[in-house]
Amino acid sequence: MAAIAVPVGLSGLLGACAHEVYQPAPARVEAPFGPVTFEDCELGDGSSVPSDFPKGSLGSAGTAEHALACGLSSQLAALGEPSLFPLPRTSEVVRVLWIRAGGHPVSVRFERQGNTGQLRGAQTAGKGLAAPGEVLEESGGAATPDQVRDLLARIEATHLWSPSAPPAALPTIESGSLWVFEGARAGEYRVRAFQRDTLARDSAFNALARSLVGGSGLHIEGAVY
Repeated sequence: MAAIAVPVGLSGLLGACAHEVYQPAPARVEAPFGPVTFEDCELGDGSSVPSDFPKGSLGSAGTAEHALACGLSSQLAALGEPSLFPLPRTSEVVRVLWIRAGGHPVSVRFERQGNTGQLRGAQTAGKGLAAPGEVLEESGGAATPDQVRDLLARIEATHLWSPSAPPAALPTIESGSLWVFEGARAGEYRVRAFQRDTLARDSAFNALARSLVGGSGLHIEGAVY
């Protein structure tokens, strides 16, 4: 899968699906320039909120890509995770969302400012991309200096910030799991999505995934795959 870069865009959470403790009211921030667009996700009450993912960022734009973006956005909202838009200018954020066909959704976010960093992990009672569940576990706190150095080295090894073309194929969880990496810094955004088999063949992103999940302090049932 390939990475994309986009400018400041749109903020929105699928608040109706979220744990109420974590979610602010959805807010829209229009992109001032460029071709970046965000499609709205319909909620059960007939209202809508913007997707967290720019249109076409997960694969070729269309009905299936839109449905996946909205499904992932609803899982992030349930996990208590904000949209990465508007993009941060003074910090660097890298987040992984791990969706397993038979396991609880998991997210881990690493936010860095200078030589310091914060880690925040969460998992819900949901399964796969089905209806989001309530938060089962949340962890968070300052990353140790060793963790910050390790994660920065692993992020650098992935070449996440290198510009490249948008992905053509749409990822699925048919292989058992789906990993979605997002990054935001200095007004740029990146997203990379891997199925279980493709992540296993990418040693750099595989190592980053395991470092983020392992460093989160979450109690994961079963193996990391």
